[in-house]
Amino acid sequence: MPADRSKLPAQHYRPDVDGLRAVAVLSVLFCHTGMGLPGGYVGVDVFFVISGYLITGLILKDLDQGRFSLVDFWERRIRRIVPALVVVTIVTVALGWRLLLPDDFASLAKSAIALPLCIANIHFWKETGYFEAAAEEKPLLHTWSLAVEEQFYLLVPLVLMAVAKMYRAALVPLLSLACAASFALSVYGVANHPDATYYLLPTRAWELLVGALLAGTAARMGPDRPWRGQVAAAVGMSAILLSCFLYSSETPFPGLAATLPVLGTALVIAAGGCATPAPAVNAVLAGRPLVFIGLISYSLYLWHWPLLALSKACVFTPLSIGQRLTIIAASVAAAALSWRFVETPFRNRAQFASRAGVFVGGALGYGVILALGIAIDARDGYPERLTTQAERFAVTCQRDEKYTRGFGLKHIPHELTRLGPATAAPSIAVWGDSHAMAILPAMDELGKRYGVTTLVATHSATAPVLDFYARRRFGLNENAIPFNAAVFNTVIEQKIKSVVLAAVWSNYFREPDFGDALLTTVEKLAENGVTVYFVKDVPYFSFNVPRALTTYAWHGWTMEGLGMPVEDYDLKNSFHAEFLPELERRGAIILDPLPLFLRPDSPGKIVPYDDVGSRYADAHHLSTHGALAIQEVFLPLFADAAPPDPAQGLAAHDSSGAARKKRLTVR
Repeated sequence: MPADRSKLPAQHYRPDVDGLRAVAVLSVLFCHTGMGLPGGYVGVDVFFVISGYLITGLILKDLDQGRFSLVDFWERRIRRIVPALVVVTIVTVALGWRLLLPDDFASLAKSAIALPLCIANIHFWKETGYFEAAAEEKPLLHTWSLAVEEQFYLLVPLVLMAVAKMYRAALVPLLSLACAASFALSVYGVANHPDATYYLLPTRAWELLVGALLAGTAARMGPDRPWRGQVAAAVGMSAILLSCFLYSSETPFPGLAATLPVLGTALVIAAGGCATPAPAVNAVLAGRPLVFIGLISYSLYLWHWPLLALSKACVFTPLSIGQRLTIIAASVAAAALSWRFVETPFRNRAQFASRAGVFVGGALGYGVILALGIAIDARDGYPERLTTQAERFAVTCQRDEKYTRGFGLKHIPHELTRLGPATAAPSIAVWGDSHAMAILPAMDELGKRYGVTTLVATHSATAPVLDFYARRRFGLNENAIPFNAAVFNTVIEQKIKSVVLAAVWSNYFREPDFGDALLTTVEKLAENGVTVYFVKDVPYFSFNVPRALTTYAWHGWTMEGLGMPVEDYDLKNSFHAEFLPELERRGAIILDPLPLFLRPDSPGKIVPYDDVGSRYADAHHLSTHGALAIQEVFLPLFADAAPPDPAQGLAAHDSSGAARKKRLTVR
């Protein structure tokens, strides 16, 4: 039996919804450019609700009138989505040819390939990882949300058609059940699988379904109770704005946190369904300035992120306010032109009437993107574009993946990596986070030279101390406590003589109880006869070092500005003054790589490169070359641990003694 839709608001143009689109896109724009809305990313969730409301409403209207056609539906989607997306993608690839390094250009190509396949969200989810490029460096990252929508609209029209034919009264209960299931999955996933939950349709569908439920029910405030509309609109807009200001990148999202912007959007849309008078919030949203921004919102969303990401490919310091305002202005200008000369003509059936032409044109546009992506990826980003010096920096920034493995409790002790001679019992253990992984090439090289085996117990974002954990995105978190206890027990049981502790110490010293936990760990190791070597952290730069070096060399820019003042390093590591003496009192030996980053031609500055190339793989992890370049820091450790060599006799003894003397100078 058909549902009674007589009480539903007619599907007519809603200027206030365009105004709501403006709020959504401006929130995203200000968030991404760092202009004071840390939670502005919820604008995407506002878009999801609006999309679910409008598109589902159109489908239901056509089903009611018996004229719905999948071919018609997808023709409209192609007219709406494809032209601007193709133009933005091709322009982004063209700019990438001139601005992006080979690895980044190849990554852009892979992103472009995912677009016409409607799997951009899956692509970026699978790219998520500790050592992957930062999100802000991927020019097409924002297209993940378009993929979520297209996947949703591949399924929903079929479901609505089936329900409309069989049992129309089941529509709202069915949508409600799907919405509840998706929401429950989102709440579970945000705590257990945060990356998948953020990017994938099953945990995002409920947001679109909230909009669909608005379109499929008689949810309205009614002219007989206008105050309800006023209250609902005010509460809804307050919820959206509160989430923009109160949320941040640290907020677990979507999950429960997404209910604030999602339900807020639903309230504003429902309140705007009042016949008269329009709630004050909706009246403001229907004003011409916001409506115009709403009309160009799709193009604005498309343009802003590539312009921002490509700008950061050329500027390796935080963007100034002037630069950020310039990017915003350029995004609005590009969006206005795109809306006027790309979106509007292609959506106008009077200008482009041929349905076959729409499908062929869409296929050709997507075909061009696929061809470009495949060609660029096949050529590894065209490294031949680089100059000789730039290519040297690009090559030397690599890391060997065999040194980047993270371990868990289940790997201890038998699956821990061993470096150096495979047959000898380990006498050294490296314990730490990803910065410990970064020095492993040096440990491996020295182990082979001195005949010393090293046991490796590392995990990203996990401090090498007992009875402590810090919650980090890629860390073991609570599991760090049993993991580190197992590492400690393994060191004692295997009678390992020396332990190297290496980590991003400044990150953990932010936690109030970390210092005491570190000192206690060193004490316990010393009590068991283990010598502790504490490695002061390498300099942590504010930009991607190899990308900056390669770009500067490629364009012939001077590299003088790419150093770091020693004072900045000391400020970031201010805990040294208090804790290094305490560590030494507990028997720890301090190893300091900093002097090896100082050059006579750059007094007072820390330099992240040498005559061979880049010493860094990113902003703070050493490349394989960088690790080998500072291996002399670890000579005292290996000289002490080296087994006696009768053939070398006194020479071996003298070498060890010299190393011990050197140890006094490496702090």
